[in-house]
Amino acid sequence: MNSEMKVNVSPVTRLGDKRVAYVLFTDKNASAEFIIPGGALINNKGFDEKKLVEIRDYLECEQDNLFQVAKELNPMRSFMRD
Repeated sequence: MNSEMKVNVSPVTRLGDKRVAYVLFTDKNASAEFIIPGGALINNKGFDEKKLVEIRDYLECEQDNLFQVAKELNPMRSFMRD
């Protein structure tokens, strides 16, 4: 992953009977969104297949850490703090 790539993680939410989080990878000209756990690609705008392979590799290695971050996010606490 290059230093210009940004990674955003959503709070955990429900998708049917599963608890999931959404992970968005962006750079200056492209974005790709995945669901974790599992790493399913939801949307890709601008990344070529080579870059998607790199992102998937990163996601596979960091999925547990990213999901832990998602579990700790609390949008209401952030809202009330502002």
